[in-house]
Amino acid sequence: MRGPDLLTPSPSSNLQADPELAELSVQINQMWPSLPEPLLLPWTETTLISIYRSGVPWVIAPAEHDPLQSTRGRTVIPREQRAQLKRIAKLGVPFQRLAIAHELDPEGPVRQLLPALRTQPQPCSDELARVLVGEVPAHPGVTRAMTVLDSAVSGATSAVGINAVVSVLDPIIFGVIAPTPPRHGHLCLWYPLVAWRW
Repeated sequence: MRGPDLLTPSPSSNLQADPELAELSVQINQMWPSLPEPLLLPWTETTLISIYRSGVPWVIAPAEHDPLQSTRGRTVIPREQRAQLKRIAKLGVPFQRLAIAHELDPEGPVRQLLPALRTQPQPCSDELARVLVGEVPAHPGVTRAMTVLDSAVSGATSAVGINAVVSVLDPIIFGVIAPTPPRHGHLCLWYPLVAWRW
């Protein structure tokens, strides 16, 4: 569990290869300088399992396919991160899509898929994604207690904004922007908006 910096190589070097996205990134940065640097990733309409350069497996999906969604279609997000998302929404950034990435335990159910994932990302059904990600987390009170304990032990990895998280993250919510509406397989700017530990 290492964080969004491990999802892709440095965005600045990747953006130079796509002048249209590089220009869009500059425009977004000028209008909303508080946003973090974007990652350059292809949009996916399907849920994918992938191993990134860190060697850590992830499930990445459009937000509406979040494996932790309830039967009512709601995603479990801690209070602090909900408040942060509301603050970002008030900025009026023209995110076209939202995506969510869940880090997977390489010793868990994904273990048998690792050999295939080392060659390329694999599409994944919503049902398989739920198995790989696991159960909806414990009650927020339990999460808060763990966060306090974690903060006391390590100090820097408690559930705070994306720029302050240094090691263990799961999940990450991204705002996605492209020059045209995101299309499957086309590169887009992925802005990490919030992340937290369960």
